[in-house]
Amino acid sequence: MFKVMVVDDEPWGRKSVGKMIEELQLDVEVVAEARNGAEALELIPVSKPHIIVTDMNMPVMNGQKFLEQLYHRYNHIKIVVISGHSQFEYMKAAVAYQACEYVLKPVSLADLKDAMVKAIQASRSHMSVEQRQQFASEMRKLRTETFLQNVTGRRIAYSADIVSQAAELLASPPVGRYRLAVCMMRRFRELAETKFNGNADLLMFSIENMMSELTSGAPLYVFKSDDRQRLCLLLPEPAMDGGGVRELLLPFHETASRMLQLSAVVGLSDPRDLLDQLPEAFEEASERLYGSLLRGSEFAVRAADMPQEMRESGEMLGGFDAKLLQQAIVGGQAASARRMLGEFARKAEMSESLTIRSAQKELRKLSAAAGSEWPAIAAASPLLSDQRAIDSVMTLSALHAYVSELSAAIEAHIHAKGSSDAGNPMAEIVAYLDGHYFEDVGLIDMATRYHMDPSYLSRQFKAATGENFIEYVTRKRMEKACELLRESNHKVSDIAELVGYENQRYFSQVFKKFTGHTPSEFRESPAPLSQPAKN
Repeated sequence: MFKVMVVDDEPWGRKSVGKMIEELQLDVEVVAEARNGAEALELIPVSKPHIIVTDMNMPVMNGQKFLEQLYHRYNHIKIVVISGHSQFEYMKAAVAYQACEYVLKPVSLADLKDAMVKAIQASRSHMSVEQRQQFASEMRKLRTETFLQNVTGRRIAYSADIVSQAAELLASPPVGRYRLAVCMMRRFRELAETKFNGNADLLMFSIENMMSELTSGAPLYVFKSDDRQRLCLLLPEPAMDGGGVRELLLPFHETASRMLQLSAVVGLSDPRDLLDQLPEAFEEASERLYGSLLRGSEFAVRAADMPQEMRESGEMLGGFDAKLLQQAIVGGQAASARRMLGEFARKAEMSESLTIRSAQKELRKLSAAAGSEWPAIAAASPLLSDQRAIDSVMTLSALHAYVSELSAAIEAHIHAKGSSDAGNPMAEIVAYLDGHYFEDVGLIDMATRYHMDPSYLSRQFKAATGENFIEYVTRKRMEKACELLRESNHKVSDIAELVGYENQRYFSQVFKKFTGHTPSEFRESPAPLSQPAKN
């Protein structure tokens, strides 16, 4: 199998070409991507591609300079140029530096297949006997990794297929009863951004090579998870417990810590009998990995589930808090949203027993609380828009960075929304209610004030806020009541009047229905009561 690198400054361009290459059903696999020629040159020693498929019009180092560098430094690599430009200078460079083919965009599968076949044939004819032997060894390793990835990802499900391919690829060492270790590095994303120009694949290649070199004498198979953020070690020695895995991987951890300032966290599965149980072993090992403490910084190997008595209790963002955050975002209350996110981060800081898994779960609640506003909030932030970002939060500093980015994005979104909503009647009505919720204001009053039919106003208000008029006003009153109960010494009767209720008994009934607790219970609890009542 021939290894392919795709080089294009547009993410959609790289993904599109990679998907087309997969559909060709040739003996090739895309093993790396790069955003420009300079990044590709850094990645070549690590990924060792046989074929490079590259665009020409790129920043930092364009296709012409990239082809020149490849010709002088890596002339054994075969090049396919895919470009939306038919400029003479580009074509001249492709010819001068011996590209196998120049394909114009939009690319058809037939044209791409012809170009790839030429590159494969040229690569084969270029190899010496020694290179062919090395190539065969590399291809076997690549096929083994792909096989294990496919089994783990349940893309190979039939036991007979697994047994037949395992007999060919996993003969030395043979795999019968086994354990699976899953390894992840703290600060992985941070280092990828600061030291590897945002190229997480380049960092993972470095880590994988380090792992392979430092465990080369051990009977195991190493492969990446589908998300390319975890390394999996198939251990054909089921007797190897947590202590044995720690001893095996300690040199790797020490080297990664010294060279990259990364620390390893490992989860180890229980022994399994059959390879078709690999998905379950992967899930079990990953769960144990994520059960490690977020505050930890040292090498950690978890070979068992956390005892029941040690499991953390409570949550940083309960259902009631999530609703308050959602209302702050929808209502354009940037200061309230910032305060609630600050409280979230403070709780994480104070928790001594917060695990990686729980921290990631709580962060997902924050994005869920934004509801329909989330796509607009996340759109302008590379961190928030990356679906893998939360999965890479493995330290307290990474959690703080995510919350800080989210707070800034929410504030920017509220500001932009306020500007775009200028002159919008619904936005004006919402703003009026936010400032006058404590008054005796009703739907008819607002319809009269804004010269609208009450039924039309009701429909438009629900579409804009996700709640009907009464629900919205009630929620604003309850939010303020919660704030006053927590942050002031006012009597409950005074608070009821302050938020618009003359009857304290009725206020208490509404408050309990909204929060699940009486005003006194809410105030006297040592920590915020956040579980809302079920409707």
